[in-house]
Amino acid sequence: MRAFPALVRAMPPHWALVFVVSAAPAAVGAQGAPTPYRTHAGLSAELRALAAAHSARTTLLTVATSPGGRLVQALRVGAGGSVASRPALLVMANAHGPHVVGSEIALVTARRLLEGYGRDTAITRLLDRAAIWFIPRLNPDAAEAMFGSPRWERTANGTPWDDDRDGHVDEDGPNDLNGDGMITSLRLADPNGEWIADSAESVLLHRADGAKGEVGRWRLVSEGIDDDGDEEWNEDGVGGTDVNRNFAHGYAHHGAEAGLFPFSSPEARGLAEFMVAHPEVAAVYVLGPQDNTIRPWEFRAATGIAGAVAGTSAGGPLTSIMRADEPTFADVSRRFQRTTGLTRGPAAGSGAGDLLSHFYYVFGRWSFGSRGWWAPDAARDTTVRAGATGGGAARVGGATDATRAGADSIADQRAALRWFRAQQIDAFVPWTAVALTSEPGAEVGGFRPGALLNPPEGEQLDSTLARQQRFIVELAGMLPKVGLRDIKVESLGEGVWRVSVEVGNDGVLASTTALSARLRMPRGARLELEPKGTTILNGERIQVVGQLAGGGRSTRRAWTVAGVRGATMTLTVESPVAGTSSQTITLR
Repeated sequence: MRAFPALVRAMPPHWALVFVVSAAPAAVGAQGAPTPYRTHAGLSAELRALAAAHSARTTLLTVATSPGGRLVQALRVGAGGSVASRPALLVMANAHGPHVVGSEIALVTARRLLEGYGRDTAITRLLDRAAIWFIPRLNPDAAEAMFGSPRWERTANGTPWDDDRDGHVDEDGPNDLNGDGMITSLRLADPNGEWIADSAESVLLHRADGAKGEVGRWRLVSEGIDDDGDEEWNEDGVGGTDVNRNFAHGYAHHGAEAGLFPFSSPEARGLAEFMVAHPEVAAVYVLGPQDNTIRPWEFRAATGIAGAVAGTSAGGPLTSIMRADEPTFADVSRRFQRTTGLTRGPAAGSGAGDLLSHFYYVFGRWSFGSRGWWAPDAARDTTVRAGATGGGAARVGGATDATRAGADSIADQRAALRWFRAQQIDAFVPWTAVALTSEPGAEVGGFRPGALLNPPEGEQLDSTLARQQRFIVELAGMLPKVGLRDIKVESLGEGVWRVSVEVGNDGVLASTTALSARLRMPRGARLELEPKGTTILNGERIQVVGQLAGGGRSTRRAWTVAGVRGATMTLTVESPVAGTSSQTITLR
């Protein structure tokens, strides 16, 4: 039997025990307590209410309809008549179905911005200058499993899918064997199994390391039985495509829940069409498992097929950001850590066809991502021996140094478990025997739904919403903003003039990434001199300006024109991601 059914294979290895998500209970024994998170119906109602209450500063549109019939909606927040042509930030959430805290961050931030306009000077100035798009829930079919019975960590949308190629669809999903209303994990005694108990936290499991003489004791699957009698466990659950694995960059062909092909899901395709229709999006903030705000992406020289340079047809796709973009990712990471106070965190989820990578590598946009929340640091466990199996490395905010080297795959789980205990949060279901005729010694247990992804109600959720709002506002304030300044008109005699201008970027972010020049997406800024009654003698009337560095830096352009004193010309610079600026020039 396979140790990892389709439900599990898409998850990062250090989340192997977590198969279900909803909000963690607020106290010991608080099973089934209402959560502060919204169902799809509640989320949609809130979006409609915001759009109706603030119609002058919002636009609500439908991006896609999920296979389950649920609308994926986008809400634009911004003030003024030119909002559609301004640089915009896109806040994306809940492409990873169980990560419902991302939806709350997006929705609550949108509401606070709208309510703050006209009352808060900084918010008013921001919404008068820029626009922010919010797509709070890209994978609503999967997210809805958070609120059903039983609750579980579903990652696939509602497309019927024959995972095990037996001619039937969705016939062997998880089962609630212990009747607690959740799907956790099932460990099966097996001398040939891959999993053993952690030496520091015996309730946790990690893969046996043969190089260390470790011998596995259990097989590990999601909670359930072999419904279709094919001797495989839970291999054909509900749904087909994980939206967060259905994008082009790094797409895993024939991968579990990856879909038929990139953009085969209506959600992924709808988002791609949204991006084409809205070229003003200059930067994207993705709330989900993939992170580059705690540990920013770095340039790594790489070669592809036969030593050819990666990023060419001979070398294969890029696997690293461009060297010139590295300082910006580092700067945004510093700002994120300063603004949120989150300076350390767990290892980022692995990506293959994920949303965050796609925006940078395929659309050429500035792309930043965060999990939003993780269990805070607990007091260090001094009982673990350095170098002990599964533990011992110095913990750094949810992950150990060894984790980053690949040596300690469950450091995040171990640290989170300590924090939950310290807070008296009942986040882990103790391993309990269940009667399975064919599998004596079977036990159900593991982290409760949502324990590792979504903060419990109260201070943790409130502080998460507040710190993430601060960063979203700061990131939106960093958007590029093109401008014209220091216009000079010099007479060269006999009705001939030299006209020059500084084309600058008053935003913090460069107008485009370095990668965008190779992708030719988005296009560069367009500088046009309309001569009217004058004649351009030297210099192109229309020029394309490449990447405009941020921080007020500029590039100078000049023309030689012929015209009478007092004649006027119009100079306009326009960028799909940095806005528009226009000046009238008089020859004098």
